[in-house]
Amino acid sequence: MYKNLKEEFTSFNYFNDDKWKTELPNFTLETSERIVKKPKVSVVIANYNNGPYLSKMLDSLIYQTIGLEKLQILFVDDKSTDNSSEIILDYLEKYSSIEYYQFDENTGGAHGPRNLGLQYIRGEYVVILDADDWYGLTALENLSNLMDDSQDNFAVGGIVQVNDKNVSAKSKAYYMDGLQKNREIQDLPYEFYEFLGPQGIMLRTKLVLENNLHFVNQRVADDVTFFYQALRLSRTISQLPEKTTYLNRASDNESLSKNINESFMISWLRALAFINETIPNDRSKELFLARRLDWLVLDFGLRRNIGYKFGLSRLKNFKKMVGDYLPNLRFYPSNYFRAEARKIAWSDLMKNRLLHLYLFVNWHSHRESLKIQKKIDNLYYFVFPFMPKILINVKSFVKQVVKDDETVTFEIEFFSNESLNGFEFHAIDDPFDVILPFEIFEKNGNYLVKFDRKDLIKNKTLHVITNKYHDTIVEQKAIERKL
Repeated sequence: MYKNLKEEFTSFNYFNDDKWKTELPNFTLETSERIVKKPKVSVVIANYNNGPYLSKMLDSLIYQTIGLEKLQILFVDDKSTDNSSEIILDYLEKYSSIEYYQFDENTGGAHGPRNLGLQYIRGEYVVILDADDWYGLTALENLSNLMDDSQDNFAVGGIVQVNDKNVSAKSKAYYMDGLQKNREIQDLPYEFYEFLGPQGIMLRTKLVLENNLHFVNQRVADDVTFFYQALRLSRTISQLPEKTTYLNRASDNESLSKNINESFMISWLRALAFINETIPNDRSKELFLARRLDWLVLDFGLRRNIGYKFGLSRLKNFKKMVGDYLPNLRFYPSNYFRAEARKIAWSDLMKNRLLHLYLFVNWHSHRESLKIQKKIDNLYYFVFPFMPKILINVKSFVKQVVKDDETVTFEIEFFSNESLNGFEFHAIDDPFDVILPFEIFEKNGNYLVKFDRKDLIKNKTLHVITNKYHDTIVEQKAIERKL
């Protein structure tokens, strides 16, 4: 390990000594009148000025089907300046099982409150909940029952992302693979690593405490090593196909693209560097690093509308930082990337073709509005003169809709470099609500998908599902006719 990297890891409390405990500020503690001594699940909540979201989050806990008598709710406040204290004290007076820890000084990130919470967890299992997110009411019961049954140390459940305009499913590999127990981590797919963070994950407390797992001292990506180390130590995991966690992405939430800046980039690369330097090379490590680099290439190689202003200087700095933090990368992460544009961006960065990448990004950001789609050998591409053509992963159209008294049949054109898994109807407001069953036939290279009319409720969208977890709405530019 390079000396300067080791010093940096030490400075940010990456190593499993007790430095992360001793640097925390003093705190005060208030509790509900009744506290459970041996809870089933401990819930650690880090809060700073999340007053508008606290009632929804806390309601999702006090009404959990597992029951308050099986919960330990550790609400750790990072010296908030809003009305967070009033809200939590009101709940604490009305309900049992709530412990309110308040720091005397602000620590500057979620790592401080989370680390304090870890020192006082008593449950058999532990979850980390962001103060502006919330659980489905059966989440903790379902996840803990699954872990009881499987005896795994790590379980995941489905995540729903909610913003002002729509609801979307995240972590598709968490639920599209169905119920899983004792699944080897080396067998996990690339898409599993999409959301390897606090959302939708339950851990066995013993695993956390015995291995001194903690959150590193940085504002961004403080949880990266925590959850990946937990995954590695677990070796096998369980997966729950039902939704468990609602991820808040409201427009007035602090987590906006304007906060994706240079410090954000360096924090992520530091976390990836620690994993790269300290964990043995194998398939799981490659997939994890590749998926996170895939995401960073999108943010800092392709996106224009983030807090770190786009330009040649940003591309040059991103290339330099990747080289500084990941000098010993022993595989080609772009081999795993699923989007052609990100493969091109990575290649340009590694080959120092920054002017080409700059021009490519300017074109790529307008690809949809320019409507430069072209069908080549039964696949669809974005094509523009003097630029690499970009393969569109999935393109699907409804050519015709045929109805009779009992069924509705969709004739669908499907173009992709991936294999077809099938078609589904999803509720617009609940992406986990899938209408089944259906029949599927082939006709002249197209697919006939037949559904019972009784299943076709309004506010549903038709989706095509591929073997690489792509879930794409079928474009419905079709002519309806009746039999």
